[in-house]
Amino acid sequence: MRSDVLAKVMNITSHSESETLALAEKLAAGFKPGDILVLTGPLGAGKTVFVRGLAAGLGLDTDNVNSPSFTIVNEYPGRHPLYHFDLYRINDPFELYEVGWDEYLGRDGLIVVEWGEKAGELLPPTYYLIEFAVMDEQQREINISLVDA
Repeated sequence: MRSDVLAKVMNITSHSESETLALAEKLAAGFKPGDILVLTGPLGAGKTVFVRGLAAGLGLDTDNVNSPSFTIVNEYPGRHPLYHFDLYRINDPFELYEVGWDEYLGRDGLIVVEWGEKAGELLPPTYYLIEFAVMDEQQREINISLVDA
């Protein structure tokens, strides 16, 4: 991750998948079109569950929200669309240009990037960093910061 200026926004402990889902659903109203959320954390930490909650909070159909590991990006249309990237399988950040990274950054929707640290220097100067840590089988620590380089 780049050495950016971090402003801590919040630190939350989620005790279940349903709490993570509800948290993201509630937070969705605070994000605006064009915001970028970079999600980091190990496999199974709740990143995709969080994205499902964001989609619910935006009034989008959550049935199709899954990790786009093989397609790199999924689009969930709506009044405020959500663009869901998963960079787990990329080896070089410049692979993002093949899926139109720059075009997505200019769209009027919420952009969520799982494994966002893999985007490296292609990340814009300002974004929300959402870090997931596994505390035990059910409990997750979720730290949300604003990165503003």
